[in-house]
Amino acid sequence: MKTLRSLTCPILLLAAATAFVRAAEDATAVISADAPAQASFTVADAVATGTFGPLDGVPGRPLGWTVDALRPGLRLWSVQLAIPLEGPVAAGDAVLITFWARAERVPSDGTAGGIIAVENRTPGNPKLGMGGFTVDGEWRRIDVPFLAGVDAIPGKAVLAFQLGERSQRLQIADVVVTNHRRSVRLTDLPRAAIHYPGREADAAWRQHAIARIEKHRVREFGLRIGDESGRPLPGATVRARLARHEFLFGGTIKGEFFRPGDTRWGKYRDTIDRHFSAVVFENDLKPGVLEDSIRNDGDHVRWAWTEAAAEWCRQRNVAIRGHYMVAGVWGSFASRDRSTDPALRDRLLRHLRLLAEKAGPFIHDFDVLNHPVGWSNPPQTVRGVLGPGFYADVIREARGLTDRPLWVNEDRTFNPGFQQDHYFSCVQELLDAGTPPDGIGIQGHFHSGSLVAPEEVLRVSDRFASLVPALMLTEWDVMTNGDEDLQADYLRDTLIAAYSHPAYRGFLMWVWWEGAGWRPEAALFRRDGSEKPNGRVWRELVSERWRTDTTATTDAAGVAHFRGHAGLYELTIEHEGRTGTVQHSLPLAAPPEPATVTVRWNETR
Repeated sequence: MKTLRSLTCPILLLAAATAFVRAAEDATAVISADAPAQASFTVADAVATGTFGPLDGVPGRPLGWTVDALRPGLRLWSVQLAIPLEGPVAAGDAVLITFWARAERVPSDGTAGGIIAVENRTPGNPKLGMGGFTVDGEWRRIDVPFLAGVDAIPGKAVLAFQLGERSQRLQIADVVVTNHRRSVRLTDLPRAAIHYPGREADAAWRQHAIARIEKHRVREFGLRIGDESGRPLPGATVRARLARHEFLFGGTIKGEFFRPGDTRWGKYRDTIDRHFSAVVFENDLKPGVLEDSIRNDGDHVRWAWTEAAAEWCRQRNVAIRGHYMVAGVWGSFASRDRSTDPALRDRLLRHLRLLAEKAGPFIHDFDVLNHPVGWSNPPQTVRGVLGPGFYADVIREARGLTDRPLWVNEDRTFNPGFQQDHYFSCVQELLDAGTPPDGIGIQGHFHSGSLVAPEEVLRVSDRFASLVPALMLTEWDVMTNGDEDLQADYLRDTLIAAYSHPAYRGFLMWVWWEGAGWRPEAALFRRDGSEKPNGRVWRELVSERWRTDTTATTDAAGVAHFRGHAGLYELTIEHEGRTGTVQHSLPLAAPPEPATVTVRWNETR
């Protein structure tokens, strides 16, 4: 056995090397040798310079770019170096970007680097692929592989180094882009290691966070066990198993996967039952989609399927978030082209009312305002047309229709810059107007080059919790171009950070199943239901380490004590040869005196 194990690594390395050599033979160049010299350098809302010329320290590579971001901008693309693509790339092709880089000056957090976006310069800038990189003071070769998401449009496709969010001075040389088409798997291509501050196995922040989880998420519960006559049961053995977390651990669902009689999605539903305490409809309740679903004749969305999903969740005590009532950003339901439409306000509020009426009976909480500020600076939202008091009016309208908690929800909140600041100001304005939301939702759509350090996640969380002490990480996914270890580590650290912060109420994955969701690579589980490394992290933390399963014995007064995480417990009581099972909710805010639990022998309820 020892001999076989020792041979495994060389065999795997040889296979990988052979695959890459074969792929390299089949590859074609996508940019010309002189393309970097012809690259465009642009700066917006930042102070930066970019020059192409001689470099020192790269043997055989005497020319390259020096980019000096003296003052960072508000966005990644505030400082951008764009190189035109000349060769063809089709959706699904495996592409490898290779370059050399070093940092002559690093940001204050010690990590220099940025994002590489391969995109078509057409409306919406559709991405062929994205990747991140980090560098230090030594010249290093950087490899960034990706699978093209769309075709490259001749004359429009570029490779853009987006470097605008950090104060740094970088040198970049010898940029090569090769298209391997379908001749190789993404995992066979080389890749550079990505680092984010706090990833280290012995990181101090993580140890402090784990201690906070024990302080803020675990408490002592008391159970006074009695039979139906009210007689206490001293000496009874009580097994307390957390069946469903009070904290909203979960992800998106689609109503169509709950069609009555449809067995194709059995593993999908079983995974929810095993690992989640909450779900959120990805699209079923959105403006326009809900209205269409009520006709019950669609191929993918029908109200009957949404109701079936809601009933499935109700039977299993899985909470459902309502996403969403009103969006601030322009979209298909509120088109910028119709911004002068006098019916705009009524159209937005009509959906809010319909959603409250139809979904209110089964919803745990609502996203009352989704993307209230958006991605533009200054914000380009419906509020700019309907007036500064519109968002407060939305919350007042919703309060009159439902008693469910109302949350606001926005993207890129953890990243520094205008979006975080505009969101903070937006919530502050709602507080000043006397229409506070019940919670602040923070979306978490990450790519490997924009991973926010866990300590920064906690700092930003503190900032928003100072406004409303209820936070939720509502839409979490991370793209790493196949680096599953990085993906798993970042999920581990973000989960630990959020659960350790007393203001957080939930953590929801926006993509968790490979066959469902906008970014399949971000999933926890593959199409066959097998777990990825990040799925293992979810299971080990959420479904094992933080899911209490313990045994206690009642004292002379029939009271059992144990420490555990909050939620719905399945209690199995054994006493004098009899067994009874009962479910009982033990919230984090439960009163200190023991809860009374009545056992009905040989009956489960």
